[in-house]
This record gives sequence, structure tokens and C-alpha cells, in this order.
Amino acid sequence: MRSFLFVLALLALSVPALASSTYTIGYGDTLWDLSIRFYGTPEFWDDILAANPQIAGVEYLLPGMEIVLPGSPTGFSGTSVYTSLPSYVQAPTLTATVPMLSRIRLENAGFVATGPLASPGSVLAVNVEDQEIESNDDAYTGDIVEIDMGSGDGVSVNSVFRVLEPGETAFEPETGEEIGFIVRVAGLVRVTSVTETTSIALVEHSFLPINAGDLIEWYVPARDVAVNTTPAAEDQTAWVIGLQDPDFSRTYAYDVVYLDRGTESGLEPGDVFVVYNYGDIAEDVAGNRVITADIPISELVVLTADPTTCSALVSSNITGDLVDVGDRIHLARRQTAQTGSR
Repeated sequence: MRSFLFVLALLALSVPALASSTYTIGYGDTLWDLSIRFYGTPEFWDDILAANPQIAGVEYLLPGMEIVLPGSPTGFSGTSVYTSLPSYVQAPTLTATVPMLSRIRLENAGFVATGPLASPGSVLAVNVEDQEIESNDDAYTGDIVEIDMGSGDGVSVNSVFRVLEPGETAFEPETGEEIGFIVRVAGLVRVTSVTETTSIALVEHSFLPINAGDLIEWYVPARDVAVNTTPAAEDQTAWVIGLQDPDFSRTYAYDVVYLDRGTESGLEPGDVFVVYNYGDIAEDVAGNRVITADIPISELVVLTADPTTCSALVSSNITGDLVDVGDRIHLARRQTAQTGSR
């Protein structure tokens, strides 16, 4: 503990009490992260909120919004300021109730569509800035794309869209029945110029290659996810039906998977599942047949929930075993009516 405090002391810069300053919100920023970055502790997120009455709540931060960073939050001495710590992912624990990860991670989780996508538009062309050379088929961060929505559709400069990429079909592992298809978020684009029917947009984040024909939808900020701590009273199970990364057949820590249960089964963001390596029948030294223990191998936290499916983050790998499509998982902790179930 002393060595940890010593490292913090080395990182801290002794400065006079801060003057109020302004900050422009970027993708993935949360008040929790900003408090850590500028004050060295997460405790002053509510002071930042109080200094910005135009913000209705923590979930209403928008990229490009300018906020005030107060010079002296309540209880802050101004003697320890971290100047360059980035936003971070905090893995959930058995008692964690704090926001778990940055908003950008939630907004690119993807989902399982159980019916046709109600998308308002699509990408018309990519790399439209390359006028004199053969255009690439893929667009990434920093590239320019054109979309088939314009001012007549309510689009204006600085409008933001998510780019969606429909993927493979997802099946129910037990029955083989088709559930729907996986939809991944390819990126986020911000409009830079508008005509009545089309718009030019900058790719500000890309998670997959963006291609002409990809669907788009209006960007909506995600809410923070707090890990639920109430033990589940029932043995509710679910199945892993898909992975966010199309290039892998197994998942690692901080990967996203898709499950065949949702809000109709009572699930909410923050609920926790455990994956087990199930026990087997063995013989003890006396020759008696015994059933060996079920060994937990991974924890998953629900990120987003639709009526019949949800996305979940592999928050920790307890053993070297990895989560696969077709794995059965067990609900371990969940939201309850007493803790604010919606």
C-alpha cells in the first residue's frame, strides 16, 4: 500500500489552487474520468456537474460540448493534480457499483437484430476526398464519406451518426432456431457539410472498415453502466450466440459477446453472468465416485439489453479457458426493484 501511495505521489504535481477552465467533451468522456484526469480522484464528478447547470445529468454529455472545470471543487486542496491520465476501463468486482467503462465502449458494443433494421439512411461513398487517385473501398478514422441524408432529413453540420454493419445470422444453441443477425458498429461519423439530400462526413472513430452501403443511424449517447451487486435468487441461464469481433472464434478480457436473453427475461445493463467449466464424475482415493466442482472461468457484465437479446462484456478471465459461441452461462448478480430496476 505504501509503495502504491509513493507512486501516486511521484505522479502528482504540486500546484496552487486551480483557476476555473473550460474543456471540450470528446467521445467516451465521462464526468468520472474527467474528475480523475484533472483532480486526481473520481470523487469530484458531481462538482463538475454542479458547475455546469446546462447538463441535465451524467448521461447527457455530448461530443463537442464545452463545459466548465471548477477551480476548487468541494474538499479539493489544489495540491494534487493529475495532468495526463487518460480515460480508463475499470473491471467490475463483486462489490463494484461505479461506472464501469467509457461511453465509447458502450456505443460500439453492437447488438442482435431480431427483425429488419429501421435505418434512416446509408453510406453512399467512402474516401470521397481522394479525387485524383483510385479510391479505396474501405474508410477509417480521418477519411471522408458521403451519406444519403441531408438538410431535408434534419441533418445539419456537426450531426453525428453511427455506421452499422449487418453480419452473420445468430442461432439458438439448444434448438438451432434462427434468432436474428448480428449488427456491429463500424464507426462514428460527424457531418461537415450538408446539401438538401446528401451530406459529407468525417470518420471520427472506426472500429471496422466502413464501406459504401453500410447503414447509418442517429448517434445517441449511452448511459453509464454500474455493475450490479445483488446476488441472483434464481438460476437463470443464457447462451452465447455471437461475438463482436468477426475475426475470432473465442473471446478475451474486454471483448463483447451477444446473449439470447434480454429485458423480457428481466435482464438489465449491469447484471453479471458467470461462465463455468462444469465438473465431471471421478473416483476418489477410496474408489468412490464423486462429482468434481464447477470451476468459474469468466465473468460477463451486460452492457445493453433489448427485449430478447443483449450484449455483454467479458470483464475478467478467471482461468485460461475462453468463452466460445454456444457456451451456457449463469446469472450471478442482478438489478432488483429495491435498487432501482426499470
